[in-house]
Amino acid sequence: MPLEITQREMNGIYLLALKGRLILGQESDGLRAMVDNLLASGVTRIVINLEHVNYVDSAGLGALIEMHRKTKAKGGGLKLCNLGPNLRQALEIARLLPIFETCPTETAAVASF
Repeated sequence: MPLEITQREMNGIYLLALKGRLILGQESDGLRAMVDNLLASGVTRIVINLEHVNYVDSAGLGALIEMHRKTKAKGGGLKLCNLGPNLRQALEIARLLPIFETCPTETAAVASF
């Protein structure tokens, strides 16, 4: 199943809702390209909603790290919200959870900017 990405904007903050698997290949490449395009157009505040992501591999985690780094380099912020227990556990095991700012909901993530 391909990764579906729904993009919307709220008060200058871009919300990317993901659905499917964030894995090596066109899934993570498509998400990277979308974030690169947003950054190139001057967007610096991004929320990634992971509520409907049912699987992430190491390449998917790598994509999240790369997007976080690029956003921070532009003076912005990338926040993750609605992490399921499996994804939260994967981030904890990889010792990546402290790198990301995570929020329980999209509303909380938007309010935290």
